[in-house]
Amino acid sequence: MNMSEPLDLENRRTIYSFVEKNPGVYMREIQRGLGMSTGVLEYHLAYLVKKGLLSVYQDGRKKRYYSTRKISAPDKRILAILRQRICRSILIYCISREGASFSELVNSLGVSKSTLSFHISKMLKAGVLLEEGGAEKRYLVSDPEKVSDLIITYKESFLDDLVDRFVESFIEL
Repeated sequence: MNMSEPLDLENRRTIYSFVEKNPGVYMREIQRGLGMSTGVLEYHLAYLVKKGLLSVYQDGRKKRYYSTRKISAPDKRILAILRQRICRSILIYCISREGASFSELVNSLGVSKSTLSFHISKMLKAGVLLEEGGAEKRYLVSDPEKVSDLIITYKESFLDDLVDRFVESFIEL
């Protein structure tokens, strides 16, 4: 089958291009970004998945979409985490300081303890964050180089001042 055939329609090309630039987006983000109706978007996403141009990663209740040509399975897992603002903030904080305690994260990020605990648990389970220490646990990013590379590669898709500052300081180093 000719790979360009599924992209003959403008809507499909637009959706595919958006997902390629914003890997790990879920349907509502695509819908907001492109202004397409739910029915049209669902139809074309399903078609692109069926034809093998997009893949789906189930992230809890959300389906995240990726181009099949670019993203490895481990990177999909990391990008799914990075697509969440609080998780992204935790990872950037931990990379910037080579680890952080729970209290440092609470004070720095301005989120409730329960919210922070929820997101840390999710990242520990996904293997993106590591826990070390005794009474005062510290959290470290399991692969800071890979996470940094993904943040830098897809910085335009995050639309986040924190990401911009992180990339600027990373480049200065």
